[in-house]
This record gives sequence, C-alpha cells and structure tokens, in this order.
Amino acid sequence: MTPQTSKARIPAPRALVLCIDDDPLVLRFYEDFLPEHGYQTLTATDGLVGIQIAADACPDVILLDVMLRGLSGFDICRMCRADPALREIPIILVTVLGDPGVAATGREAGATLTLQKTADVGRIARAIADVLHLPPAPAVD
Repeated sequence: MTPQTSKARIPAPRALVLCIDDDPLVLRFYEDFLPEHGYQTLTATDGLVGIQIAADACPDVILLDVMLRGLSGFDICRMCRADPALREIPIILVTVLGDPGVAATGREAGATLTLQKTADVGRIARAIADVLHLPPAPAVD
C-alpha cells in the first residue's frame, strides 16, 4: 500500500477526560455525551480514587466536582497540584454553587477553570477543548 492509497481511518480520540463526581448520575451523563464530542472518559466517585486513576492513566484533563463526600474538590485539586506527575493536568472544577467566590477559591487551589454544573453539553465540551487548546469538535449525530 502506498501513501497515495486511500484508506478509511478511525479518528484518534481527542483527549482522555477523567471525571470525578460522587453522583453516579452525573458520571453517567459525562460518559454518555463526552464520547459524542470525541473524548474518552474515565470516572471516579471518590476524590482519592480519582487521584490514583489520574496517576495511573495520565488523563489530558480532569473534570472535578467541588462538593464531594469527604475531601472537597478544592482539596483534591491542591493534592493534584502538589504531585509532580499530575501538576500540569488541566483541572476544570464543576459546581452547583452560585457563589462567585468559588471560582477564586478554585484558582487558589490550582484549578484551570471553574464552571457552573449545567446540562449544556456543548459548554462543557467547549471548556475541555479550550483548556486543551483544541478546536471545538462537532457533536456526532
């Protein structure tokens, strides 16, 4: 086969996204829509388990809930930033909290971006593309 030969290829995934949230329904939501935007997903319902998965899998980005049982998302973010292997992974905090101080606290903890939890899948997918400096991916119909 020569380089000029046309061959159908399956596109490579855009990025691996680790989703950490203690609500299984939220994780299912991420698992359902992120692949439609070209992202692979891993999930964790516990922050410490999420840190271990991050260390093992080296995700491209982490979606991290602020209000977790046990350690908060801020705590998990600080732990990731303290670990040389995880320090550079972009972290997007997601929260139901409407307090504008949450974003400032997130930045202080090392978050790349803070989003309100939303069912707007396009907004979440765009935020992932933005922190990874990728062009937005069209959703698969």
